[in-house]
Amino acid sequence: MRQVAIRLPALCSMLVALGLWHGGLAATTAHARASVPGFIDVHAHLAAGRGGNADYHGAVKEALKHMDRFGIWTAIILPPPQAGENDWYDYPDFVDALQRYPGRFAFLGGGGRLNSQLHRYAELSSVTQDVERAFAEAAEGIIAGGAVGFGEIASLHISHMPGHPFEYVPADHPLLLLLTDVAARLDVPIDLHMDAVAEKSPTPARYAGGHNPPELPATIGRLLAHNGKARIVWAHGGSDPLGAMTAATIGDLMDDHPKLYLSLRVVGDRAPTSNKLLAHGRLEQRWIALLRRHPDRFVIGTDSFFAPSHLQGTGPGVEFSKRNTLKFKANRHFLSLLSATLARKVAVENAAQIYRIRSVDPD
Repeated sequence: MRQVAIRLPALCSMLVALGLWHGGLAATTAHARASVPGFIDVHAHLAAGRGGNADYHGAVKEALKHMDRFGIWTAIILPPPQAGENDWYDYPDFVDALQRYPGRFAFLGGGGRLNSQLHRYAELSSVTQDVERAFAEAAEGIIAGGAVGFGEIASLHISHMPGHPFEYVPADHPLLLLLTDVAARLDVPIDLHMDAVAEKSPTPARYAGGHNPPELPATIGRLLAHNGKARIVWAHGGSDPLGAMTAATIGDLMDDHPKLYLSLRVVGDRAPTSNKLLAHGRLEQRWIALLRRHPDRFVIGTDSFFAPSHLQGTGPGVEFSKRNTLKFKANRHFLSLLSATLARKVAVENAAQIYRIRSVDPD
């Protein structure tokens, strides 16, 4: 079994609510570090630029600055889900930059290579035995290359801005089913991006036009029907663009599927999303009830994008990187509102178990 060794200090014996509200999530780093545990961020990206100008070393240095400031002991870096046949990148592009900082990073693979193949063969009739064989071999090679899982893999991915792709294949697409089989056999998780739609419906006005189609297909109900041994980490809980990723729906799925996990993307009150974990600085009761019901199934995945300081432009990665500080403050505030036992699970212990890593305070 592959493990990523990271040092672990004693967590705080008590967590104190910071008493922050939607307009005041700012707190000093010293106060934050004294009040809440450090955490593992299971879902972070590098926005390094593309092609020969990509600066992954600069992006990693920027990541470390934020990690040290906000108490992120370990970040799991993963390539975002990309659908172009040629213009994609994956873990081989950034792994050297990560390995210069032992213990601070782990990585997933497949957001470029596997996801692009998945969407290239979106039409079911195009998936031949040769396609499946090549896909499985590529997946196995990713884990052999040091990845602790697969991701980010997209079933339904809404476009939020120009240059940010719309992607869709049904969650029971044969290549996704094949990936769950490989993941179960190799004992690694899949990070799944699946914007939730309860039934076929018009695209919300906020996302209408651009890359998105006029109607969105149903996604809920196809999530975990194939291989109950595969660990699926459903990304972006608590920050739902479409409105169907409710605490009630997630709870029902968790009741039925013991290998379903949720990474939480905690955002502030003003974020234009639904089903948020916080309301006016306080925990939503539906979410806290679900966290208590399934305390071993939640992790923190900020969905941060780290860009080198010199990188200019208005591409999605650069634009998303401007939201990092607000996300980190919201996540630390969220953890401060949990009981000490639950905070330890959500911040560190669950991620260590799901991804088979050991994490610890770098100090």
